[in-house]
Amino acid sequence: MKYFNSIFIITSLFFISAEAENHSRILIQNATVMTATDQGTLLETDVLIDQGIITKVGLDIEATDAFIIDASSKIITPGLIAPHSTLGLIEIELEPATRDDSTDEYSAGFSIVDAFNPSSVLIPYNRSGGITSAIVVPASGSGIYSGMASVFKTDGLLKIEPVAKDIAMIMEFGGTKDSRAADMLMLKDSFNLARRFTTSRSSILKGGKYSEAGDYTVRDIVAIQRLLKGEIPLIVRANRASDLLKMINFSKEHRINIIFLGAKEGWRIADTLATESIPVIIDPMDNIPSSFDSIGARLDNAAILHAAGVKILITSQSTHNSYLSRQGAGNAVAHGLSKDEAIKALTINIAETFGLEDAIGSIEVGKHADIVIWDNDPLEVSSFADEVLIDGNSISLMTRSKRLRDRYMKKLGLN
Repeated sequence: MKYFNSIFIITSLFFISAEAENHSRILIQNATVMTATDQGTLLETDVLIDQGIITKVGLDIEATDAFIIDASSKIITPGLIAPHSTLGLIEIELEPATRDDSTDEYSAGFSIVDAFNPSSVLIPYNRSGGITSAIVVPASGSGIYSGMASVFKTDGLLKIEPVAKDIAMIMEFGGTKDSRAADMLMLKDSFNLARRFTTSRSSILKGGKYSEAGDYTVRDIVAIQRLLKGEIPLIVRANRASDLLKMINFSKEHRINIIFLGAKEGWRIADTLATESIPVIIDPMDNIPSSFDSIGARLDNAAILHAAGVKILITSQSTHNSYLSRQGAGNAVAHGLSKDEAIKALTINIAETFGLEDAIGSIEVGKHADIVIWDNDPLEVSSFADEVLIDGNSISLMTRSKRLRDRYMKKLGLN
């Protein structure tokens, strides 16, 4: 009977989604709304969506011409944002033909925009777990830099342009095959070269590359100049507290904005991170000292950082399973972080860090209606998304995994 009940629920949700797609106005009623704003969590609250935009949030909203979704005993959140993922770039890690995440030609200027595949089977898989947008990054480039990050929605539509293009640069410091000292020298050399680029371009250009500092192309140098102008931040993957401090000093010397990724020992310098207003992307589940760079890893890292005033962004290190970031957020709550702050770390904190806060990241008037309706507490692993809206459109929760399940259930005569 449980199986047939599940089929009934899934079928009912399918018809709800199909109907919702045909309405420009949608009214979600009687929900527990985790707004990801200073309002916190609102009980028995309505949300009105018009033409893909949230137009009202409050009690007893009337909209006679709107399609009604009864969310009584349900919890809704903003769509979750993956702050660091390779969604749409990698299908099978061990199959080179399905990977578009790296290059041997470019470094700092490597943009993955033209490689993103909105039809990747991993996108609906993560969307069904609540991910509605993703900061998509290259895994590696040539040299110390990996390349540039861009933002995509997970609606699966065949769109040419991303939500935002080349919004941050990625690099790794510490724990690489080369010495930290060499990495820092290369970093300094690349910055010095970028500063001289405008006035000395013809004299230092050799065969299309700048051989003085690691064979940089013109594209790479122009990208580094964007860092120096403060147009984009530098995402630095680092874990050791001493490495974090070195990069903080470097960022102050060169007046660039940085974001730390990993920061397993971030708790040791939490006050410094807060003083310098440096956001930190962390995976609260990744607490094992897997290398000498992360001996100080601890489960309450997120809570300590937040208590000090650091803006935290929660990710999952397994980007094929980016949706597991909410499990990490739940783990952070179990070790001292509040639920509302955990939801912010999955949504608005990410949007603000990457300049997307005018459009996504919270449930408030004027924002795009990227909303997830959960059957229970979204920070519990036993909870699931009943409905996912992106730009006010109800998006299918069907995945390849579910199709395979249905196929074999049918073979077994269980449907």
